[in-house]
Amino acid sequence: MRRQAMPYGAGGDGRWIVALVLAAFLLAGCRVPLLGGDEATPTVRPPGSERTITATPGTGGGGGVGTVLEAPPRVTAADPSGEQTLTITGSPEGPATLDPALVRDTESAFVTRQIFRGLVRLDERLQPVPDLARRIEISPDGLTYTFYLWEDITFANGRRITAEDVRYSLERATDPALAGGRGETLPAGTYLADIAGVADRLAGRADSLRGVEVLDQGTVRITLEHPTTNFLLKLAATPGYVVDRENARNDNDWWKRPNGSGPFKLAEWREQERIVLEAHPGYTPNPPTLETVVILIGTEALQPVAMYERGDVDVASVSLYEVDRLQAPNSPLREELHVQPLFAVSYVLFNPNVPPLDNPDLRRALLQGFDRHKIATVTYDGHVTPVDGILPPGLLGRDWPADVPAYDPESARALLDHALGSERPTVSIYTTGAQAPVAMKQVYERDLGLPVEVLQLDFVDYIAELGTRQVPATSLTWVADYPDPDTFLRALFYSTSPDNAIGYRNPEVDRLLDEARGEADPARRAALYEQAQQTIIDDAVVVPLYAEESYTLIKPYVHGMTITPLGILGLETVWMTL
Repeated sequence: MRRQAMPYGAGGDGRWIVALVLAAFLLAGCRVPLLGGDEATPTVRPPGSERTITATPGTGGGGGVGTVLEAPPRVTAADPSGEQTLTITGSPEGPATLDPALVRDTESAFVTRQIFRGLVRLDERLQPVPDLARRIEISPDGLTYTFYLWEDITFANGRRITAEDVRYSLERATDPALAGGRGETLPAGTYLADIAGVADRLAGRADSLRGVEVLDQGTVRITLEHPTTNFLLKLAATPGYVVDRENARNDNDWWKRPNGSGPFKLAEWREQERIVLEAHPGYTPNPPTLETVVILIGTEALQPVAMYERGDVDVASVSLYEVDRLQAPNSPLREELHVQPLFAVSYVLFNPNVPPLDNPDLRRALLQGFDRHKIATVTYDGHVTPVDGILPPGLLGRDWPADVPAYDPESARALLDHALGSERPTVSIYTTGAQAPVAMKQVYERDLGLPVEVLQLDFVDYIAELGTRQVPATSLTWVADYPDPDTFLRALFYSTSPDNAIGYRNPEVDRLLDEARGEADPARRAALYEQAQQTIIDDAVVVPLYAEESYTLIKPYVHGMTITPLGILGLETVWMTL
């Protein structure tokens, strides 16, 4: 998921969102409110545009074909009219990077996803479907994936995308040189780790990926270290995107002038003002109907709702503090407000390796001494959903409640006395402006006599601090990159995950997550994730707060804008009637 605050989709890139800030259309993934869609006001899609993937069981042994995924038929939008220019709001900061191998926040992921694509994407049902590939063959043992590219797929400059470009892109995404030699910090360590040879590549022990083989100009084979149920979901994230090797080898700022592989190309980027995308007709799977997309950033993006009401933008994210006005019975925008529950959860995390939080009884006292649900019901007035676990409701079509200690200040005080005696060391909580740390400070000092300091940092400094794994406690919102428990549990709590900001290590949790990775039975797999979630909560390293919902205004003349629990993924399906 990732780290930041905005509203488009993460989709392909989990990230940290560190505070509920003004929502920017880019849900930013990493974000904060993603653009959402309400069941009462369904998203309109062009007739005949539903794209489904064909999965055909194959025959043969371990080296044969087990499953075949065929790309759906190409479609065109129905009856667009008028100028096909979509204007939306981003965040004041804008994307941090458009280099697919280095994306760590959802806004960057959203813009990058329009310019670059990979072998696979997530469709509107959040299922993996072929993208730059037209066909995928999976071996019966689940270890070998063979991808057949579209013959007429091209980069933005018209050069054909080949299997060699795929190989180069995957090897580049796992090159430790991109992270100053610290390959373990690259996003590829989360999303591409199942490919044979990635561990050696990230550690600097290999110059190539032994699990990636070019069979011919249009065919590439990927071999995994072990069967992985969610491999295609993870391959749809930004580290799996295809970049032009001639473009990417130019200089470190090549991504400011990218020769992309996606449905749009970067036409203009004015710092603190706007990003302009233009259609790339060579995007074979589904060339966009929109001719231009304008993403307002910087000071241009500070008042998205006001801009929407003036008619300056076609789509705008809505902050939680504006929802009541727009949902009022007499609001003229009531029918244009789309609400979507998100696969995004806010927490406060405790680092079990940094004093005084290395004391488990202190952590348990903090968990019991704070009324978590009041953040959702009072602070955010019910516009977010309280959670009793690490995973968001609806993931894999089910709820994920866990046994979290109930709010009990008396028991918390007793635990605190047992853990610290008469001492009351200061607990530091790092944030970029979330409400929960401030509330915790007030409650812990009042009810437990425990001094708390809240350190508010800007986003860049915050990310740098988290990277040290020495932050005692931190608030963050994690947005799923793909619709699977792994994007939360493995990313945040697996011992070697690059996104494990608190340095949490529990061999039993690692074992459960490794077992779930290859488990094909859905019920058994869910049970393993439930067990891992409960174990993490029992270790008292996380305070689950709430699952987010996105609130998005969309003009009635904008069609085909599918909003998912991961936000808005791609704009190639959008069309307008003006």
